Amino acid sequence: LGQEDPAVAHAVDIEAVHTHLDELPERDQRILMLRFYGNMTQEQIGDRLGISQMHVSRLLVRALTYLRTQITKPAETT
Repeated sequence: LGQEDPAVAHAVDIEAVHTHLDELPERDQRILMLRFYGNMTQEQIGDRLGISQMHVSRLLVRALTYLRTQITKPAETT
């Protein structure tokens, strides 16, 4: 009997994110990459970009909320 493969589900999730990543401003894309692929803290990202840790936090929340909304909204039917 087959069962769900967590790696497949993760790959599908990653593909969904990449589908909408280019819709974000370049700075938001960079922050997401530094945070999740560069494993940098918000403070480290802020230091690198010359902005506060709090501003990095706000930008991350905004970007992640946008991506979540795009990924979870129902597909439009034509």
